[in-house]
This record gives sequence, structure tokens and C-alpha cells, in this order.
Amino acid sequence: MSWIVEESDNTSAVNLNGDTITCTKDGYYGSPINVMYSDSASENGQYFWQIEFEQMSEQGGASVGFTTDDGFKSGWYLKGMQYLGNLSDGSGLLVSSFGDRIKENDKVGLLLQLSDADLKIYIFHNERPLGLAFHVSSPYPKPLYPVVSFSSNGKVKISRAQQTPTSLERSPEEFTGVE
Repeated sequence: MSWIVEESDNTSAVNLNGDTITCTKDGYYGSPINVMYSDSASENGQYFWQIEFEQMSEQGGASVGFTTDDGFKSGWYLKGMQYLGNLSDGSGLLVSSFGDRIKENDKVGLLLQLSDADLKIYIFHNERPLGLAFHVSSPYPKPLYPVVSFSSNGKVKISRAQQTPTSLERSPEEFTGVE
């Protein structure tokens, strides 16, 4: 599989190497740089991708999720179902504080379930199940592709797993005390 970089003036900031993307740009981003993974999901079943944030600038961040061929656009024009700590559809905020903000060394798992009746997306942040993030009744757009949006410099690696997580319900964070 390969990555597809948005068509914009920012394209030169992205370096592709197999399943890894490195995004490096001097100065202010202005708008996100979007990169879509060409491994699509269009048939009924379960699909699971793990995205590892090997490097991430502290000044900005990144989001991950799914988009379609028509929804994949440059910058803020991207339409899809995205997680960045909050949930967004590309037009605006849907749910705030769904999970933690994505940072360096984090792993985000995306479980996509497709059926004749609906699509469901479950999010896992550092292997902690956050639960059902998106639920869309049929008809819904297909095929769907994993997408990463960079709003700062970073390096991301994606992998697709055949084995999916068994626990889907949101698990509470464990607090170890006051620091």
C-alpha cells in the first residue's frame, strides 16, 4: 500500500517511505497537511489500523480517521471522521475531550466495522479503548481510507492488523495519584 499526499503548496513538506510518513515544514503550517493511505475498506467486515506517532512537535498536533475519495482535500477542506482528542467531521467539532490529545510516542488504533445497516468506528488510544466514536446508518459513502492530518511536524507509521481488539467499550483512565 502507499500514501497519497494532498495536492497543495505543502506537498514538498511530506516524505513518504513505505508505511511511514515524515512531515517537515519550516514555520507556521497555516492549515493541516493531509495524507491518505491507499488501503481502502469497502466490503462488509472489520478493518483495524494502528497508527504510531514516532515523532510529533509539541507546538501543534495531528488527527487520524477516515475519508473518502471525494472527501480527501487539502488543508481545512478535508471531510471525514477524525480523532485528535476531540471528534470532528472536518466541518466542525462533534465531541470535545473524547480522549487525550495525540502526542509523540502515542499509538492510535482505528477499528472500522462495515455492515449493510451501518458503519461504526471505535478508537483506541495507547491501547486503551475509548469506545464507539462514529456511528453512521446506511447508506454511507464507500470506500473509506485511513487519513492523517498534520498541523505540525511529525513522523507516523501505519500498519493493518488482521486481529482486532476484543474489548470495544470505553475503559476508564487509571489514576495513580497526584503528582
